[in-house]
Amino acid sequence: MRLSLRQKLVGGFGTLLVLIVLLGWVTLSLFGSLRTVQRRVFDTALPRLVAVDEIIRSFTAQSAAIRGYLISTDVSLLEQYRTEVETAIEFEALLLERDPRGNERELLENLIEAGEEFQDLIDTDVLPLAEQGQRSQAFRVLGQEGNVLISRIELLGEQLRLVQDRVVADAENTLRSRQSQVLLTLALVIVGTFTAGLLLAILLPRRLARNLDALVRAARGIERGDFNQRIEIHSGDEVEELAVRFNAMQRGLKRLQQLALQDRELEIAATIQRNLLQRSIPESEGLHVVPIQRQANLVGGDWYDIERSGRCLSVIIGDASGKGIAAALMATVTLSSIRAERGMGAGPKRIIDRANKALLDATESDSFTTVLLVNVDPESRVARWFNMGHHAPFLLRPRVDGVEGTYLEGPSNRALGWFEDPGHEEGVVELQPGDRIVLFTDGFLEAKDPDGQLFGEDRLAEALVKLAPLDAANLGEQMVGEVERFAAGKLDDDLTMLIVELEAP
Repeated sequence: MRLSLRQKLVGGFGTLLVLIVLLGWVTLSLFGSLRTVQRRVFDTALPRLVAVDEIIRSFTAQSAAIRGYLISTDVSLLEQYRTEVETAIEFEALLLERDPRGNERELLENLIEAGEEFQDLIDTDVLPLAEQGQRSQAFRVLGQEGNVLISRIELLGEQLRLVQDRVVADAENTLRSRQSQVLLTLALVIVGTFTAGLLLAILLPRRLARNLDALVRAARGIERGDFNQRIEIHSGDEVEELAVRFNAMQRGLKRLQQLALQDRELEIAATIQRNLLQRSIPESEGLHVVPIQRQANLVGGDWYDIERSGRCLSVIIGDASGKGIAAALMATVTLSSIRAERGMGAGPKRIIDRANKALLDATESDSFTTVLLVNVDPESRVARWFNMGHHAPFLLRPRVDGVEGTYLEGPSNRALGWFEDPGHEEGVVELQPGDRIVLFTDGFLEAKDPDGQLFGEDRLAEALVKLAPLDAANLGEQMVGEVERFAAGKLDDDLTMLIVELEAP
């Protein structure tokens, strides 16, 4: 036979009533030990006495510690004083928490006030004089005023002890006077408990069923995708705790839903960014360009663009400040502006000015984008570049005895998005067949090993020269591998590199 929750509760309370009757009989048999049991209740007054003694002891120790400090200048005694101050405050708070009444509260407040005056005397008069080297004067102030306060504290403490003693004595008298009433009270308690048990057997199941019904309705709401259910149950039992956990679970599910939406938005943004950046490389006779990119997150601020204009090849690499979607949006704004200007046949200076204007209009004042724009003419073998706050490009030049590598430290202008006039200083270098110009973002330089050391320009130059015998594609991949190994596989920033190679005849 299957019983409902209400039937189980009624049966349980019926059993409880029988146990209560038995409990009454057992209680009568244990009446002889009632006095001993009840006496223990009044032991709660002892912590007050202990607290009072500790407060007096603490102030006495404070006075002794300060005196010792003034005599010996031992800093540990000053620390001991501070510790005793905290001890006094702790026990004063303990006494206040026990809600003293009448004369006891007045004495306690006077004690606390005297203690604060003593501590103010130490902190505002004695210690400043000692720190100024006037220890004799400090000792005199402590003796004249501090001793008075300590005596007052001890007097108030003694009065508090007397009050506590009277409390204990009154409690014992009350206990003796009430012993004669125990039998009558016990009988009334049994009758009252029996009646209350009957009421609980009727009312509690109804309340429990109502609370469970609220939980069921909320669960159905969550099943429909509504995570704004609010359950208010104040039953003081496991059902209330279940409601609290239920609300917490609901908040967690809501956060998970939001995170899922954010992840989806990041995936969409990453797809858009990949489609925007990963485009086909235009062919140019005599030039070979290889792009390499590793992103630390789904979206980032690194970007590049390659465009052929006549016989020249224009290569741009950029790095937006910040991380995540904000940096990706800045990269999108910059790249969109550059492509729009290129589509209208604009030259490098106008492209830079228009991209700078777009960033000034669309981003915050503390946001910026570094850009390196390089135009390479394979016929004249001349490369011209505009460095807008970016890292200098690196030139790999084959020699008879190996490969020479050097940073092209030309003029540098301001990063885009900061100033109305970013500058238009241009760098120029004559190329030789087989030369490679390496453009890169700061992820290569700022990668950190487990000890916090940066990869840096020197390691980058050494690695590029070492890997120079490889073809451009393998050089870029191996370069990324070098940085990842240095950082133990943990990249904090994107890695983007463009290798522009002037092919030999």
